[in-house]
Amino acid sequence: MSTYMRTSGDVLRWPDSPDARAALTDWFADSSVGAYLSGDSLDFRGADLSRLDLAGAYLAGSQLAGVRFEAANLGDANLSNAEAQGADFSGADLAKADLVGCAADAARFGSARLFAAHLDDAVLADADLSRAILNSAKLYKTDLRGANLEYASLRWCTLGGPSMPTVLSGARMFGCQLDGATGAVVGPVFVDEAATRSLGGAELERWLSAQGAQGVQVLG
Repeated sequence: MSTYMRTSGDVLRWPDSPDARAALTDWFADSSVGAYLSGDSLDFRGADLSRLDLAGAYLAGSQLAGVRFEAANLGDANLSNAEAQGADFSGADLAKADLVGCAADAARFGSARLFAAHLDDAVLADADLSRAILNSAKLYKTDLRGANLEYASLRWCTLGGPSMPTVLSGARMFGCQLDGATGAVVGPVFVDEAATRSLGGAELERWLSAQGAQGVQVLG
């Protein structure tokens, strides 16, 4: 049974912007099948939308900096080119969400579900993605400098570009593609399907190179 919320009384804190508040109010009032929040290019700062059922929400180009989406449902949502610096997506469901070009520096995605999400060209510098599920996600040219992917699941995902994350300790990377990835990482990581084979140091560098990485340095 879903624990997601869908009424105005479930909003923990409304956004400061009247336009964003109006968009939320209109969405709550629409009981039709397939209704979604239309909030593209609006300013949702100040809001706490945790645990809301925001599946399919259209938030492209929106201002989401510092907004809380803890344990919310954002499956299939469009957050492309949104400004989400410092936003909190901890435990949220972002399966198949579009975050292409999203600026989410220092955002929190701990234990979030990002299955098959599109994060190409996104900025996730210093973001917390520990224990996140990124299976089959696309992170081509994603800025992951200083990002924490400790114990994250990266099975079958695509990582490529000039900035690998700092921390991959305990990450599961079976089937991961690293075309053109460069930078430095902290290991060790699990590289087999059963997550029983852990590699670090020079062994991990060789494995990363075999997956398409270019000169990734393993720091631990």
